[in-house]
Amino acid sequence: MKNKIFELIEKSNSILLLTHKDPDGDAIGSVLAFYHFLTSINKAVDMILSNIPKTFNFLPSINKVVDRTDKDYDLCIVLDCASEERIFQNENLLNRCRQIVVIDHHISNSKYGNINLVEGNISSCCQIVYYLLKEWNIPISMEIGKSIISGVLTDTNGFSNNNVDADTYRLAAELVDLGINVHDIYNKVILIRSIPQYQLMKIAMDRLEFFYDGKIAYTYILNDDYEKIEASIGDHEGIVNIGRNIDGVEVSVLIRENNGWSISLRSAGNVDVCKIALTLGGAGHFMAAGAKIEGTLEEVKNKVIEEIKKVIL
Repeated sequence: MKNKIFELIEKSNSILLLTHKDPDGDAIGSVLAFYHFLTSINKAVDMILSNIPKTFNFLPSINKVVDRTDKDYDLCIVLDCASEERIFQNENLLNRCRQIVVIDHHISNSKYGNINLVEGNISSCCQIVYYLLKEWNIPISMEIGKSIISGVLTDTNGFSNNNVDADTYRLAAELVDLGINVHDIYNKVILIRSIPQYQLMKIAMDRLEFFYDGKIAYTYILNDDYEKIEASIGDHEGIVNIGRNIDGVEVSVLIRENNGWSISLRSAGNVDVCKIALTLGGAGHFMAAGAKIEGTLEEVKNKVIEEIKKVIL
């Protein structure tokens, strides 16, 4: 399958890179790493993403990202996206692509491409991309390396999730050997936060509620909160981990107003939150998952808490 993907890339002149709506570090890193690889072999490439958090503005070629295109393409490569419905695309982009390749690490992936490389036991899509490029004997440039480690760090929460394996650590070590400053990038994507981010965290912490003997931690963020403190897109990242890090909490929930309600779920390690997200129409991994739900805040809160209750009680 991996050789077939490379052959398809070689035959394609115009290539489109897509990922999921509201992209995180893994989605952004995967797309950028592939962009640098494809341009290095002289392919015409477009990256279509939206709502990129300012945290990732340091990544090479992030300024080449656009949010729409009117072109047709020989090939579309969709990275880090479990279902066609989750893809950010304007004007039915997939219908304007002759072939579709899906590269992903979500075990719930619906395999909607002509070729689907889905490895659900891998820490991040960036890790799949890294070893894919190595298998194809593609030199790992500084640009590719920075993109890859940014995605790995964010999707493993700084190597703290249980989806990290020996290969993940080897990947980081190999990038250090290539001259990538992993410590600096860790600071940028995990550690350093802006004042509005801390203000948003404070708002969420003040609203924390606990259910079922402290096994569920719940909080929420409204659009008005962003406006009051002049927060930016993506400033909510990491807030859901606050509840997860409290002693006794099994599942942490963050509900965020976002043209409906975006649900973020985090597990302390014993509960598979991906299964919960699937019942809500979402997707994810054992320790981190999410969904999008319509309704009032109270309706959405009750629905999510009820689904978690079925698993932990």
